Amino acid sequence: MKSMTGFGHAEGEGTIGFYRISIKSFNHRFSDINLRLPRELCVWEENLISYLKERVSRGKVELKLNFEPSEEAFSVEANTLLAKAYLKALHKLSSELNIPYEADLRDLMQVPEIIKLKEDDHRWLDEYQRFFPIFKEAVEAFLQYRLREGEKLQHDLIQQMEKFRELISMVEEKSKNIPEYYREKLNQRLKEIIPSVPVNENLLAQEIVFYVDRSDIHEEIIRLKAHICRFDDILSRQDSIGRELEFVLQEMNREVNTIGSKTSNVEISSLIIDLKTVLEKMREQIQNVE
Repeated sequence: MKSMTGFGHAEGEGTIGFYRISIKSFNHRFSDINLRLPRELCVWEENLISYLKERVSRGKVELKLNFEPSEEAFSVEANTLLAKAYLKALHKLSSELNIPYEADLRDLMQVPEIIKLKEDDHRWLDEYQRFFPIFKEAVEAFLQYRLREGEKLQHDLIQQMEKFRELISMVEEKSKNIPEYYREKLNQRLKEIIPSVPVNENLLAQEIVFYVDRSDIHEEIIRLKAHICRFDDILSRQDSIGRELEFVLQEMNREVNTIGSKTSNVEISSLIIDLKTVLEKMREQIQNVE
């Protein structure tokens, strides 16, 4: 089980510069990968995103790459033909206008295309082979972090589900006393209304059956136990399980609400509040499960 919270860092020397990589992630409903790369390294972006997508199915991922280039990182070239033509034109202009002119390299530097940075995508693609092990190290640290956080979440969820299981057992035990609870309640109510008239046991029994049938929570408890088993099975898997866990919790919450609406027993109502509290804690934790 993996958390959507993660962090990884790595740095190292390439052929043409020094690299510092940091990767972090947060919870997100889908996979959202954002890269911050120096302009000259954008040629690597597609490969980096593809590599991350294969390993991260959910979460907002942010990668930042700092690059400190060495002298070998850039290749500058001079267009001598253009420079000669430019100087020739200046000398001609000087002669025709009778304006003295002495050639100055600073003038040539102002002319576009005379001195320019040589674009060499193949060079950066070759450098990628030196960069990739550094990137892979950062990703591995990032993934290990998510696994460690996932183990903590898994441990907490197991404990919370154990509490939930115990509370359901208590509800089930309390529900066995529902017929007697309604018998006493109806008997007392009838005595308050018509204290001098003997209670008709047959009518009382019919009313008890009616209330017991209306407040029967046996099926809800069976379904909750099935959901608990499914939750445990999902929790033991190593793939992306966050959405499935969310769905199971929704179903469990629905059953708990149904039980709460069916019974007016004070003890069971108190247990329902405890059950909802546990479910809410688990729901918050599952928001961060990949």
